[in-house]
Amino acid sequence: MKISINRCNGWIIFSIVVFIYLLFSVIIDQYIFGKEVYIRSFSDQLTQESLEAMLGFQERYWWFGYVFTPLLLLIKLSFATVCISIGTVLSNVEFHFKNIFKVVLLAEVVFIVAQTLYLVNLSFHLDTLTLETASNYYPLTILSYFGTENVVQWLQYPLQTLNLFEVAYIVVISWLLSKQWKEDFAESMLVVLPSYATGLILWLVFVAFITLQVS
Repeated sequence: MKISINRCNGWIIFSIVVFIYLLFSVIIDQYIFGKEVYIRSFSDQLTQESLEAMLGFQERYWWFGYVFTPLLLLIKLSFATVCISIGTVLSNVEFHFKNIFKVVLLAEVVFIVAQTLYLVNLSFHLDTLTLETASNYYPLTILSYFGTENVVQWLQYPLQTLNLFEVAYIVVISWLLSKQWKEDFAESMLVVLPSYATGLILWLVFVAFITLQVS
């Protein structure tokens, strides 16, 4: 079965994905990470006045995260597209950048499923949830296996990022690309896996380095 990426309107798909992530943000802000979570997270670290000031700041600038959601998503998708495009060039595969971008965009459904499971998981722990323990509830990650309390801060993001959904993401991208240029899924995987994994590792090293510098 051949899937025609050319017929897909990338901007429409992008708009739908942005809308879904904005909906996630609303759910997180309004129903998951309410004032109780922040009070529970910072009551031992901040004075009452500082805590109220922080909550007031959040209420005043609640729109900030929503504005940057499309931009951050675009950067993320572009980064993955560039990594895979480099892999196709090195493998002498002719594939347009915009078509790879569409494939990456379609594969984002993997992370939408992951985020949905994450929110469902959080909803069962609202009574004890804190910002520090929230990462424990992200499904199928190395971090959730060890627990945030047992991992140094600079390793928490990398271990959260290394999860089965990243594997599924690579598989979906490889499968979609294989339908465009070769029917051999294994060959497509040999292009996507090293190129995307290299970019991901470089990103994780960068984040870990920044975390070490500011902590």
